[in-house]
Amino acid sequence: MQTDRGREPSRTAHHLVPSAHFDALAAGRGGPGTVRFLRTTEHSRRLLLLRALLDTAATTPGALGPLPSVDEAWRVLAAAQERAPEEFRELLLHPHVGVWLGHGLRRLHRTAWGDGPLWTDLGHLHAVCAVAALRAGLPLRTTVPLRDGAAAFPTLGLARLPGRPRWGTAEVVVEAGGLTVEPHRERVRPPAAPGGTAPGWLGLHRLTARAAGRPVECRLDDVDPYRDLGEPLPPDRLGPAETARWQDRFARGLTVLEEADPEMAAALAEGLRSLTAVPPVPGGPVLSASSGDAFGGVLTSLPPDPVSFAVTLVHEFQHTKLGALLHLLTLERDGGEERHHAPWRDDPRPLGGLLQGAYAFLGITDFWSRHLERAPADRRAAAEFEFALGRRQTGEAVRTLAADPALTGHGRRFVAGMTARLAAWETGPRIRPGADALAAFAATDHRTEWRIRHLAPAPDDVRALARAFAAGAPPVPRTAAPAVVPDPALPWSHARTRLIRRLLTASPDGGPEPSAADRALVAGDPSAADAYARLLAGDPESPETWTGLVLSLATASRAARPLLHHPELLRPLHRELRALGVPPDPARLARWLITAPS
Repeated sequence: MQTDRGREPSRTAHHLVPSAHFDALAAGRGGPGTVRFLRTTEHSRRLLLLRALLDTAATTPGALGPLPSVDEAWRVLAAAQERAPEEFRELLLHPHVGVWLGHGLRRLHRTAWGDGPLWTDLGHLHAVCAVAALRAGLPLRTTVPLRDGAAAFPTLGLARLPGRPRWGTAEVVVEAGGLTVEPHRERVRPPAAPGGTAPGWLGLHRLTARAAGRPVECRLDDVDPYRDLGEPLPPDRLGPAETARWQDRFARGLTVLEEADPEMAAALAEGLRSLTAVPPVPGGPVLSASSGDAFGGVLTSLPPDPVSFAVTLVHEFQHTKLGALLHLLTLERDGGEERHHAPWRDDPRPLGGLLQGAYAFLGITDFWSRHLERAPADRRAAAEFEFALGRRQTGEAVRTLAADPALTGHGRRFVAGMTARLAAWETGPRIRPGADALAAFAATDHRTEWRIRHLAPAPDDVRALARAFAAGAPPVPRTAAPAVVPDPALPWSHARTRLIRRLLTASPDGGPEPSAADRALVAGDPSAADAYARLLAGDPESPETWTGLVLSLATASRAARPLLHHPELLRPLHRELRALGVPPDPARLARWLITAPS
């Protein structure tokens, strides 16, 4: 930004990615120096987004409604940047400022909508100006938008003004090192202590820990309207007891991470700035997310233990690093078609989504590899399972990536780095055969159910097979490859993998109880196939039950393993035979299909 030439284009240097940083990131790594480099590039991007928002708002009639002009905001921001460049940089890099910039630009370009007038979102610019002036020690009097009678200030908190209209304005005064909100002679100001509360003011919680030999501080945000990835959110204040649980698990989670992987802990300490609490799903997995708009920000439900917290931080920080790299380089040129199996997702993924997931799980698998030797004795088997499963599933995804012609030259080099990292993880005696076998089973379970849910055989092939079965003839060859047709059904239960984890940790997971058929299959009981056949008599469309039947047959007999290559044929074939009035026993149909040509 320039301070003496109005809105002259800012002179932001082009960024070249040093090979050392690129290769470290490709291997799933990248220490504090790499993260500092990415923060520098993200700062440049935020400046460009800010300029784009200001310019577009200036040419959009009524964009700022009753609020001060774009020129006034530009003057304040330029002066703040000149007076306190590092403070300005930190403010602009705040994750929720990034989310606001992205949302504001999308609203201006009419690719996103809000629950209020356009100026209520774009006017957040003046709240940013107020915080910038406060940090730079500049006096300022401005006007900010109110959302449900509250004014949000990034990195500071939320001023609550009861009795005000849902969409309104309030005057803000910055002077003598303080900020005051003045609606009709009422005065609300943040407390002197960062993160505290005051009458009419909700400060941001602060989580503290130590990593890389230094203190780490992270905001736990439950009030900023731009703390989510989509539309603005109302505040959802955490109580003292819940905040204390977040503090305990955050500190202990970073300790677990540092003990296993000091470099990753140091890198995360360099880049992490905020956590947003997400309501949990009772009995469900940890919910977490991050966004390319919000470098350094993580949304997550509270992980149940320090190890889960460490895994969640690694997971989302991997997305953060890759998202920043993708702002600099193009790794793939794909049309976005949802066509790939991602072993950790229930839905088909485009190439870019598969790359993101594989990269996240490369980091997670790396963590489990390093945590193995530090896991308590009663958790060692579970850690072995997670490492073995991660290695198998990430390897499958990386091989899919490497074979896709839509990768660019940079993308091929990046995936080659991921491949080399995977090859460096030798399981050897570190993983006992039992844990590896369970991991192989869980990986096959997911792949099989994904095929049953999302691959649609050619209708002519299904009809030909049905006629052959009804006539007592052998299966006929298929003439076409199955099509990927995403199944919009409810999320999977993942009952068998949850059962494995429950058995390895000897603790309940809060989810539904597994069926007797699932328990028999995981235990290696040959009666599992008959149990699944009985379940299918009551619900012949259940993809989970068809998956269980295929797995039980393939587990009991090597001769049945060809079923794993085309399990998607069974459900539509059984459906076709029911329509013909000759519904077969599912196990008999599966055994007949074993001999089908691949």
